[in-house]
Amino acid sequence: MTARRSLNVKVAVSVLVAFAASMAFSWFLHNSLSERDAYALIDRTFANARAELTDCINERLVVQCMEARERLEDGHPDDTASLQALARELRVSEVSIVDDKGDIVRSSVPGYLAGPGRKAFNFAAADDKDANKMMGLIDGRYTEYCQPYRSNAANGNWRKFVGVWRREGGFFEIGLDGKALQSLARSTCVDRFRNWRVGGSGGIVVTTPTGLVLSDYEEPNREGTQFHEPGGSFYWKRGDIETFPVYVMIPKMSAAVQRDVLVGATALLNGAALVFVALLVGFVIAAFVRRQIREQEAKELAMAKDIQLSALPNVFPPFPDETRFDIMASMATAKEVGGDFYDFYFTAQGRVLVIVADVSGKGVPAAMFMMHAKTLIKSAAQTGKPLAQVFTEANEALCEGNSSCTFVTAWAGEFNVNTGHLTFVNAGHNPPVVRRGSHCEYLKTRPSPALGAMEGVTYRVDDITLEPGDAIYLYTDGIVEQPDPSGELYGEDRLLGLLSRNVRQRGEILKTVLADVHRHAAGAEQADDCTQLVLRYRGEPDVVEHEYAPTLEGVAKAVDDLTAALEPVPERVRAQLLVAADEIFANIVHYSGATRWSLSVEHDHHPDGVRLVITDDGKPFDPLAQRDPDTTLAAEDRAAGGLGIFIVKKTMSPVTYKRRNGLNILKMGRDYGDQD
Repeated sequence: MTARRSLNVKVAVSVLVAFAASMAFSWFLHNSLSERDAYALIDRTFANARAELTDCINERLVVQCMEARERLEDGHPDDTASLQALARELRVSEVSIVDDKGDIVRSSVPGYLAGPGRKAFNFAAADDKDANKMMGLIDGRYTEYCQPYRSNAANGNWRKFVGVWRREGGFFEIGLDGKALQSLARSTCVDRFRNWRVGGSGGIVVTTPTGLVLSDYEEPNREGTQFHEPGGSFYWKRGDIETFPVYVMIPKMSAAVQRDVLVGATALLNGAALVFVALLVGFVIAAFVRRQIREQEAKELAMAKDIQLSALPNVFPPFPDETRFDIMASMATAKEVGGDFYDFYFTAQGRVLVIVADVSGKGVPAAMFMMHAKTLIKSAAQTGKPLAQVFTEANEALCEGNSSCTFVTAWAGEFNVNTGHLTFVNAGHNPPVVRRGSHCEYLKTRPSPALGAMEGVTYRVDDITLEPGDAIYLYTDGIVEQPDPSGELYGEDRLLGLLSRNVRQRGEILKTVLADVHRHAAGAEQADDCTQLVLRYRGEPDVVEHEYAPTLEGVAKAVDDLTAALEPVPERVRAQLLVAADEIFANIVHYSGATRWSLSVEHDHHPDGVRLVITDDGKPFDPLAQRDPDTTLAAEDRAAGGLGIFIVKKTMSPVTYKRRNGLNILKMGRDYGDQD
């Protein structure tokens, strides 16, 4: 009995020692793997960030170089002094003109013209690749080139050179030193990397060369403060991207939690193996694998949604200072992610491109194809190429190596904001709805094939002209192909009827359409992404402007002038505008310390809406940044003040504020169709 007890003890001790050794080894292994995976993720993130930031900066600088080209081709003097003035105006270091032989014939840098036959290659080209791209601008193979920031081959100065072709041969070129590059690219860094997370709890921080935070993934209020490198509690690396120091970091705690969870799961499985029979162990392992698969699928779904949503502009109004047109857009994603996207951007001065598209397929592959298609179209469109050529080139690029046979339907229009003229291409997409006055109809033309479906397609364009007050409504098939429980689709007729009945509605039309689609579904699962975009042409507004003294008499005069100016406005909207304006007038007189202030009233040509612009030279005050009062409390329990600004924010749409040249500039207004 004693011997058996001793043997049992030895066996038990041996099992426990083996179990402990197994756990220690597992802990060490997972710790090493966690660290390796963290740095691998950091390296991949750096590669993505470098490509993303470089592309964005290059796009920004190509637009700047094209601006120089337009100015010079429009007759801007090209002597050295004038080119130096143009460089300062465009916030670049230098501007040069190169002829079709590669010689610099005009430059803001006198040293480039010191002798005959001064080749642009001698200053900008650092290797054969650069020289080939520059020669491509001369022989027509390229329309633009962008070099990385590096030492000038001729004089050792650090520069980034960007060039675009000339119609008469050769090319225009701008050069930027570190200071100019940082000035032009600063907003790009902030917009691209803000809230960019890595590994769930890590992220990216971009700073200036002096260490001031430009973009912080976790604490936006830390932007502008001095950055200190992470300590030992982070896995992190630093790299410079186009002169900007970039830090990618992941808290070690998150990796440690993952390690501990994995070690704990291993301990549980090992303990179960010691206690339960092989069948039960097999059951546990099978359940664990199924859970991991579900979690992996959920992660892929979340990743696809992130890719899809991150590619969409989501700030409205997108161009607060623009009064000639406005754009509204939204996308309601389905449970199974597809590849819908919308986009809008200026392609040239006075021209805006709008696009709505739908990629075939679902999940991460569709989202990646969507990003590829979106980038191709935007890159080509912003070079100033005709819309048909943009689609033709994008189609050829998407067909190349497209083994999955994925394709994308798209409708894109280039809109002249000065004339209302709209040139458009339909690549297999749903026809948009055009509203003219109170009449709505489908803009049906014969569509071209979808992008990526077949090679060798030449896309054709059509055009229409919008009058002030007209609008065009774009959408994807998730709207019209939503079934109800019996399988009946929402359909184009129902959509056109809804838009016709709500023709006076403006700001809420996208929500109205989506709500009606959901009512039709009657509980049926959303079948596809529902993407919508409305472009409305306002035309040049009529403007009435007056300046007033910061006195009660001045307020009374402003109210009288505003009342007269709002005579054509519907009564309810007029009353709301007068209440909101009176609150702002009173704040200026009583609290701003202004010595002068003015009021501008802007009416659309079409009776669509009215905008007020109130300007004063008082102390900086952003009413949109003020905390709203808690209206659920009784009046005697609330803090004093803030109710008037709250009313302004709730009754006016849109409302924008900026501080410029020592002035507070507040814009607010109402569309007549927004009446509740």
